[in-house]
Formats: sequence, C-alpha cells, structure tokens
Amino acid sequence: MSPPNFSLEDLRRQEAKLLAQTRLASFAHYMLEVSPALHHKIICNAMDELLNDDYDELIILAPPGSAKSTYTSIALPSYFMGRFPKGHVLTASYSAELAEKWGRRVRNLVDTPKFNQLFEVGLSKDSMAASRWANNQGGEFYAAGVGGGILGFRADLAIIDDPISGFEQAQSLTQLQKVHAWYETDFVTRLKPKAKSVLICQRLARNDLAGYLIDRNQENPTRRQRILKLPMIAQEDDPLGRNPGDRLWPDWFTPEMVADAQRDEYKWKTLYQQEPPSDDGSWVTPDEIKIVDIVPQADRLKHYLLSDLALSVNSGDYSVHITVGVDDDLNVYVLDAWRGRTSIEVTAEKHLTLSHDYLPSESLIDDDNAAKVYVQLLSQMARAAQINVPWKMLPMRGQDKETRAAPLRGWFKRGKIFLKRGDWNRWLTKELLTFPNAIGEGVDDGVDALGLIGRRLGSLSRAAPATPVGPPPDSRGSFFSATFDQLWETLPKSNRRI
Repeated sequence: MSPPNFSLEDLRRQEAKLLAQTRLASFAHYMLEVSPALHHKIICNAMDELLNDDYDELIILAPPGSAKSTYTSIALPSYFMGRFPKGHVLTASYSAELAEKWGRRVRNLVDTPKFNQLFEVGLSKDSMAASRWANNQGGEFYAAGVGGGILGFRADLAIIDDPISGFEQAQSLTQLQKVHAWYETDFVTRLKPKAKSVLICQRLARNDLAGYLIDRNQENPTRRQRILKLPMIAQEDDPLGRNPGDRLWPDWFTPEMVADAQRDEYKWKTLYQQEPPSDDGSWVTPDEIKIVDIVPQADRLKHYLLSDLALSVNSGDYSVHITVGVDDDLNVYVLDAWRGRTSIEVTAEKHLTLSHDYLPSESLIDDDNAAKVYVQLLSQMARAAQINVPWKMLPMRGQDKETRAAPLRGWFKRGKIFLKRGDWNRWLTKELLTFPNAIGEGVDDGVDALGLIGRRLGSLSRAAPATPVGPPPDSRGSFFSATFDQLWETLPKSNRRI
C-alpha cells in the first residue's frame, strides 16, 4: 500500500492548524486572518504564558490605537474556549454595550465551521445572547460592564479591556474609587481559585485600575503578576527589543501621528508612554495653577462666559461669573472672575456687563431648574439693554460635583490653564486647592463655574452653535415684566432644585 500523497501546501495547512491549536498568535492569524505585528506577538506570547500557568495576573499597557483589543477581547476568549472547552470566561469593559460587542464577536467566531473543525467545539444551540452564552462542551462566556453586578457566574479566565471610558473620567477620584470598589466586590469575587486574569488598557492616571492593581500586588503579593509595558517610543530595556527612540508599530503609527500625540505632554506621558505623573492626592496642586501677567490678545482668543448660580443674599453660596479665553491650541486663559452673594437681578446685571465687555462666543451654565428661570430673566434684561447673550446649557446627567469637574482637573494636569493675575486669584486658587474636600458654604462655587469649560472643551470642534438670549416667539405676555421670584414660582415645587 503506497503512502498518502501530501502536497507541500497540504503540509503547510496542517502545520498552521496545529500551531493555531497551541499558540494564540497563530490562532489569531488562522481564524481572524490578521498578521500580528511584533507587539501583537509579544502580547500573545505573554497570554500563552499566562494560560500555561507561568503567572496568575497579566497587565498589558499599550497606547490607544495599537489594536490590542483584537487579540485580547476577541482572539483570547475564543482560543481559551477551544483549548479549555469546559472553562468559563468573563470579560468586562467600561460599558455593557462595548463588552457585549466583544461578546458577539467571540460568539460568532466560536459558531463557525472553521472553529469547530479546529477544536471540535461549537456554540450551544440554546444559548444565543451576545452577553452570556455557552458552547456545546459545557463552557460559558459572560460579558459585563465595569460597575455592573456579576451574579451567578464563576470564571476560569477573566479579562478587563479598558475599564475607564476616557481620559477625563480618570481625573475624577470618585469615579476611580468606584472602579476599584467594583474590582474588589464584583470582579475578584467571581474568580475561581486558580483563575487567570488579564487587564489591558492604556494608562489614564496614577490611580487608575492598572496603578491600583500594581500597588495592590506590591502591598500584598498573593498573585503572580506580570506587567507588560509597551510605550509608543522605546526606552531602555524595551520588551520588543527596540532601540531607544524607535516608535511602536511603524507600519501603522506614522511620525506625524507621534508628533501630534506629543503636543499634549501630560497625555503623551500617560496614554502613550504609560508613565502617568505622580499624584500626591491633591485634586490640583500649587504647581499646576499657573498665574501669568500677560495673556494673548483678544483677537487670538475665543471667549466663554461661565456662570454658577446661587439664590442666597449676604450668606450661603456665591453666584459666580468667570470669563475665559481659549486659543487655537485649546489653552485656557482665565481672564476675569466675579462672585457675589447678591440678588439674582444683580447677578444678571453683572452677566450683561461681562457679555458687553468680552463678547463671548458662548455663555455656559448648568442645565438645572434655577438656570432655566434665570435665562428667562436674563432674556428680559438683555432685550431691554440690547445685549446679545449666547447662552448654552450643559447637561448635568445626575453627576456629582467632582465628576462634573473631572475634565477641568485633566486640563490643569496637562498644564493647559492659565490664570491672569488679579485680586480674584486668591479665592479661586483656594477653592481649587481644597476641592473637593472643603466643607461649608461658598467653598466650591468657582470650581463649579470653571468646570463648565472643562466639560465643553472636549466637544468644541463638533459643537452646535449657542442659542442667543432673546424674546420668545410671542413676547407680548407678562413674561418680560416678571421678577425672578415670580418666574421661580411658575415651576412645580418638586422641581425647584439647584
């Protein structure tokens, strides 16, 4: 009997199949038809070592846009379910929608004939949901959003891919603490005794989840941890073997892309080099508050008027107006700040004076019930004075003060905010240095107002035009003769909140 006649191509296909069954990078190439770059191969090798029990916890730090999720959130869970068909996989991302997206990709991959032929594993026919499903060998998959509960599931492999939605959220200590608490109370408690875990992300702050886990393991090294840091520009002892100064993935990241990322030093060090500056616990440090004597000329700035309202007179919180100018590089110059425990009519008069003097492109205010009534009163006064006030209300979305102010903290950390020297520097800097821990009345009204520009900066390039204050379509009624108190009374009592 003559031996089988295998062609060279048959042998190559068989070799590729065997490698795909035992190596993650080969599996990704075989099933996803991608060609892993050098850093992808290093990531895959590290995850192979994790599954081979070289360590228990793997933290992978890589810049945004480096295609790390393809290998971690799609290739790894499906590969694991092929190699360990009875295993349970838990994946988590900053939102349930994103986690479900990855879960759908993994499910659809496991459901292909090619995967079934590779591992003799397929999808259970009675399990079709993208967020939770099972294979036909007893293995299960569960996708969850960070912060959500994980009930009735225990994991052999647990993956967290980008636990925080973005750079600005990471500037809120409250939000970071919520992520840490979720990790301890929901995520860790779902791990089986010999479970393996992966965190893959870019650094966003000193106390982000990666920093928390690194500190946690140093204080109590109960799990074998490996940290794989892949900076955009290589330094000494580079894990990829690059020379210092070489950029990551040169076939994708161009010199122009790197130069653009380097424009913002804080983001460059944090997101791209994986080296967030140390954080001493202060919301803003004295070194980050830059007071200058000279600011750009008015024609080089786009002006914004920021307002925070209070109803108290001679006591309680302050009403605050802050005027800022923003240049083409999104540097923010705080030009003027006023606060007063005055009547709402006096607050509105000051608003009109600043609008006349600075001609702001937008007048920003929180979208609460007091602001809605205030804008009506301001409209009456603006019409009489023939002054345009291009107000724009920013949604609060039920967020607390610190979360709303978090984007502002990010701009301070990046050195993008400058205060023009003035008498008001003293009270505003005091608020910034003591926020959010100061207790009492009138201790954070300036931060509330200034925080409006932090929230607005991220969307300026795609923003809708502000709405000028002016008369409503029919101004013949009693609206323009109403006082603030009368306007306030038109609101249902249940809605009179500030």
